[in-house]
Amino acid sequence: MGNDEFILYIRKTSDCTTHTNVLGREISKWFKEKGILPIQKNVDCYWEKIGASIDEKYLPKTAAQFKFDFVLLPDLYKELDRLASK
Repeated sequence: MGNDEFILYIRKTSDCTTHTNVLGREISKWFKEKGILPIQKNVDCYWEKIGASIDEKYLPKTAAQFKFDFVLLPDLYKELDRLASK
């Protein structure tokens, strides 16, 4: 999974105005604290152009990709919600 998906979650579930680059760094920091490094960096992101969507300026152009045990998802989403509340 990538930072792009996590930032999209934040944008869809909140009115968070934190810059996309800051969110990406904070998410990567959370993973690093868990001993998880990106398996890829700067992977191009492609966003839907048809229908109602979030403005691309609020979403990343590239994202780091992570491979991790899905048991971490509840804690990850708690962190995403914390970031969204800033």
